[in-house]
Amino acid sequence: MSTSSVNRQSNAGALDKIRTVIAGGVSSGMRIDAIPQPLVVRRAKDCRVWDVEDNEIIDLNMGYGSHLFGYADTEVLAEVGEQFALGHLTGLPHELDAEAGALIAELVPGIEQVRFANSGTEAVTSALRLARVSTGRSLVVTFEGHYHGWSETVLRAGKAVGHLREGSPEQVRPGAPGMIPEALAHTAQLPWNDHRAARELFARAGQDIAAVVLEPVLVNANVIPPAPGFLALLRELTRDSGALLVFDEVITGFRVARGGAQERYGVEPDLTVLSKVLGGGFPVSAFGGRRAAMRLLAANQAHHAGVFAGNHAAIRAVVAQLGKIRRTPGVYAELEQLGAHAEEGVRALAAAEGRLVRVGRVGSLVSVALLREPVAAEAGLRELAAAIDFDGHRRWQIAAQKEGVYFHPNPMEPWFLSTAHTKDVLDKVLTALGRALAGAR
Repeated sequence: MSTSSVNRQSNAGALDKIRTVIAGGVSSGMRIDAIPQPLVVRRAKDCRVWDVEDNEIIDLNMGYGSHLFGYADTEVLAEVGEQFALGHLTGLPHELDAEAGALIAELVPGIEQVRFANSGTEAVTSALRLARVSTGRSLVVTFEGHYHGWSETVLRAGKAVGHLREGSPEQVRPGAPGMIPEALAHTAQLPWNDHRAARELFARAGQDIAAVVLEPVLVNANVIPPAPGFLALLRELTRDSGALLVFDEVITGFRVARGGAQERYGVEPDLTVLSKVLGGGFPVSAFGGRRAAMRLLAANQAHHAGVFAGNHAAIRAVVAQLGKIRRTPGVYAELEQLGAHAEEGVRALAAAEGRLVRVGRVGSLVSVALLREPVAAEAGLRELAAAIDFDGHRRWQIAAQKEGVYFHPNPMEPWFLSTAHTKDVLDKVLTALGRALAGAR
């Protein structure tokens, strides 16, 4: 088929064709609501994607945050390509394992040893199992709105905001139909940034708690940083009670700082989960901690397995990606400046249109939500969810996509910037967003 004939198919037609063989047209339920205006990608480079209609679109989603240096990074791809020629899966230890593990241990403050897995869900599941074996306890504490993958014991109602209007923050509700009702019986939930609620739970049940797991920056439901002293409080409470503190840095790892959120905020957890930026878009994750925290895995007294875990192609991607981060010490200052430029620009264009907007930002993670009513800067997740104009935000997203800029239509989802989003690119984005906002009144 010629290139010209391929380009004549429409996004809607291509998506319909995909849906005939792919249930719902996507391989993750999280993506179904991400395309209210049909969009089927043919290729991607730097911070742009080209759809099947050959439209060039600046992307603010960036593979849900995996691409710190942009799409199709030639340095990473060249190394992974070499590895495929050398063999990409044997199921045996490889010399790359030592190199990748050493890079992680060098960059992340709380890690001396790791295990590799294929996804954030797998790594979180294994880390929590390790915490339960290590402590002999079963209760895991989570926080409202935080997402730790789709495994049975932690998939609570989170990103969906309908549940926020009823019940208390402590009420743990299943996050998907078909979950075993008892699966969450050993999971507790607290409101994010609530010092008093955390103290009260530990005073009441500290001896039963195996682990506290959290996104050190709440990214999966807007970008809400930790309140001053909150991470330090959790570190104190877990240490005093004998529980493990687990940072889910699937998103924040290697993004908000070279050593992740634990470096940025100066609090070291017992276990850390990493993914996304770790492999630069390749399916890989890791969990790790100090040697003492990993000793039961080393002795094979805690269970973690996976045929594809630590496959050589993925580990070569980790070596290439982290090696580039190590060689580019100024990358996080650059991303901080780009994030600030985007934040200031969005605030300015919203003010020019007379629209209320909430912008949250930590480094290159930016959360933008149109509002129906004002909300305090320090507002919690519930207050924020009640104020968001979800319908208006989706109209804005659809209009922006037509203007050549893509961001997730759910305002709970963040924007991810990369080094490819230069100031000139962001100025084009802001101009397009301004036109889209004016046209989506």
